[in-house]
Amino acid sequence: MTTSRDLRELAVQGLLELNATDAGPNVYSPRTWATWDQTYPMLLVQTPDEDGQSWGPHGPPAFTVTTTLRITARAQAPARTDDQAGVIVEEQLEILREQIKAALVNYPPLMSLLQQYPWFRSSMQPSGEGANPIGQMVLDIGLEFVQGPHDFYQPPAVPLQGIDLTVKEPNGTTEPGLTINLPQ
Repeated sequence: MTTSRDLRELAVQGLLELNATDAGPNVYSPRTWATWDQTYPMLLVQTPDEDGQSWGPHGPPAFTVTTTLRITARAQAPARTDDQAGVIVEEQLEILREQIKAALVNYPPLMSLLQQYPWFRSSMQPSGEGANPIGQMVLDIGLEFVQGPHDFYQPPAVPLQGIDLTVKEPNGTTEPGLTINLPQ
């Protein structure tokens, strides 16, 4: 079963692979955020939203699921006398945005679980304030996949142990039969 968690973990792998972005090894997901070494740039990867559309009331339950892969990039620049640090941070964030898209869109391990990337959107919050301004860019990428009936609750079943087969023949004829016992 494909899950949002699986997709998030693959996205982290893709961003870390061959240092795909200027963030290098500073790529974190919710369980690793506490290991951040306080250096910039850095990426935080989450899957905060998931939406499933049913295939309809006929047949077993199946859904087209779209999860939001959210990558939050943060960058920092040392203060400049000409107040250009904010501009440098914004440029770093723009570069990171393009590097992230290049690393993830059509990344084979991720793409093999998806139907498509239906959308992406980004927003930038640069900051020119402070001695060492920090800016942030949020890139959301839609990941569309299918979850079918085999991905949900399955009623318990008794395992097949054997088969007895008897063929009805006319009276006076030997009834052929077959018994197959399956190994446990």
